[in-house]
Amino acid sequence: MNEGANMETISHTLDSKFESVDTAETVVIEFARRAGLTEKAVARISLAVREIFTNAVIHGNRYDVRKKVFLEVRRSAKQMEIVISDEGDGFDPNRVPDPLGPDALLRPSGRGLLLARMFMDEFHVRPGDVCGARVTLVKYIRSSAAEQSNVA
Repeated sequence: MNEGANMETISHTLDSKFESVDTAETVVIEFARRAGLTEKAVARISLAVREIFTNAVIHGNRYDVRKKVFLEVRRSAKQMEIVISDEGDGFDPNRVPDPLGPDALLRPSGRGLLLARMFMDEFHVRPGDVCGARVTLVKYIRSSAAEQSNVA
């Protein structure tokens, strides 16, 4: 069977305000649960989305009400993919300060990218289609049998 035929996709265009972070997180949590992911996986995806979406609102769009944050979630039998795009200036993830460096440990923020990378199976940043940044988060969906064989 063609994998594309089994693809489920949802898209949302959200305002650059903090309340939109909750909306994005809720949408992704419901989607992940429908995909049959474990609660641990759902919690990790939730945190990754919350961090990246917050970055899009604060650092990308700088709370500019004229700019939007775009959320697209896709699921196939093998993976769930979440794409978050903003309309800001974009960023180079290699130029973001090390969140574990001695100067960063006492800062109250700066660990979102690290957490997203740790909790997802794939993490990609590229320039947005027109402007801004486009962050893609991927979580593999493993069958129960495969998960049990990986535990041993």
